[in-house]
Amino acid sequence: MHYDVIITGAGPAGSAAAIALARAGRSVLVLEKEAHPRHKSCGGGLSARILPYLDADLKQVIEREIRQIVFRRQHKEVSFTSADPVAYLVVRPRFDAYLVEKAREAGAEVREKTPMLDWRACSDGIEVQRRAGRDTASFLIGADGATSRVARKLYPSWRKHLAFSVEAEAPLRSKAETVWIDLAVPRGYGWIFPKASGAAIGVADFKAKAERPKERYFEFLKRYSSFLPGDGKVEPNGCTIPIYRRASPPLARGRVLLIGDAAGLVDPLFGEGIFYAVRSGQMAAQAIANAWTQRGEIQSYDREVRTIFYPDFETAGWMARWIYTFPGLFLEGIRRHPNAMELYLGILRGERTYRQFWREVQKAFLWRWIPFRNTAV
Repeated sequence: MHYDVIITGAGPAGSAAAIALARAGRSVLVLEKEAHPRHKSCGGGLSARILPYLDADLKQVIEREIRQIVFRRQHKEVSFTSADPVAYLVVRPRFDAYLVEKAREAGAEVREKTPMLDWRACSDGIEVQRRAGRDTASFLIGADGATSRVARKLYPSWRKHLAFSVEAEAPLRSKAETVWIDLAVPRGYGWIFPKASGAAIGVADFKAKAERPKERYFEFLKRYSSFLPGDGKVEPNGCTIPIYRRASPPLARGRVLLIGDAAGLVDPLFGEGIFYAVRSGQMAAQAIANAWTQRGEIQSYDREVRTIFYPDFETAGWMARWIYTFPGLFLEGIRRHPNAMELYLGILRGERTYRQFWREVQKAFLWRWIPFRNTAV
């Protein structure tokens, strides 16, 4: 059967693209290798800036609104509270299933337990092979994750920077509404993200090769044993995170587009990926819609990503290198200058970009906070 668009992967990126395209009147097929709801290793943090880009009933799957964040390293901690939510926490199986159902309601066809096996260019556009047969489409969107099969075939020599995360959903001794960020984890951080019942607890190493990730995870649990019932041991799951390091090859080539993790669109500071997954899916859908109406070409999607996301990723990447190299100085800096952290929380609320944040920090605090000097940004 022929579709306007075939999307491989029904995570947040693929579902967001499917929703936008189906609502625009396009025929959409989504191929998903698993069945929803399905497990996904992820802290489940949504920065508050995502709210305007999803339907109002998103709140039915939000487990916690976060207004307080505690940064900690060894025996030092600094706490910040915002009058408005800076983040929302979800359980990924429920959140992803919500988006899939939205795609179906919009008119997209979603085939679960149906992985894409291969794809190729053909006279009708793109031919996609699955176990039970083949389908064709005018466009193909690769939304199949960090190790995307679509991306590997499109760019065989492209090597994303794959960071490593170890995480579990664990019970807590008591209900909590505070996010904990622990900078004692080498080259990354540990986190506790409270949910309605329990919390997502994990560690992330932002280097290409993680050293003893599971051991670091259990060391982290030991430091926070007072939060956990029983012996405090919860077996984790691991996953790779395609952290942005440098500009990718074109994310729109021929009739193929890459979005979300398949495009390597993950914030290099704290590893946020869901916001960029949803937005890139919507941006790709708009580029395809414009191509049909003769008002544009799908390459406009790649240009938009490079204009909107990459400058922020570059700034966030420099901040990450500084913070994870000198976590003690970072904690002391935000303790002395809490208004600088308030400016950062404005990024999560969608009030400013990373680059705007950096300009404001330079103007307001740099002369008093010499370690943040960086003339290259």
